[in-house]
Amino acid sequence: MRERTHLRLQGQRGQALIESLLMLVVIITVVLWVFELGWLMYTYSVLADAANEGVRYAIVHSGADPAGTQTKVQTFAAASMHDVTAISIAVTAPDGSYTPPNRVRVTLTYAYVPFLPKYIGAATMTTYAEGRMVAQ
Repeated sequence: MRERTHLRLQGQRGQALIESLLMLVVIITVVLWVFELGWLMYTYSVLADAANEGVRYAIVHSGADPAGTQTKVQTFAAASMHDVTAISIAVTAPDGSYTPPNRVRVTLTYAYVPFLPKYIGAATMTTYAEGRMVAQ
């Protein structure tokens, strides 16, 4: 009886190793996708916050300084780990004037490149953030 059990266990020695390796590949893939999704959400958050900061700056300065607003947005976004030269910034006045009580719009566009571009199908994704406030 003992001999038969010993022979059966000897034939199944590598089974656990193979199953572990197969599951390890799946687990690593899921972890990398979670990391990538987190980085994408962080990028969106940085863009949205930078747009809001630009709108605040434009409101305080009555929107008359679009170049200063762009500089403020780039300075704010530079605190993150993103390439600020890839961010395009547009400061516009939807109502035709920057003077109060008109609106000021700051729009940011950033070409998001995945952290692992070899393993993710889409080469780039364009992220977009916009902020609007009434200048008073």
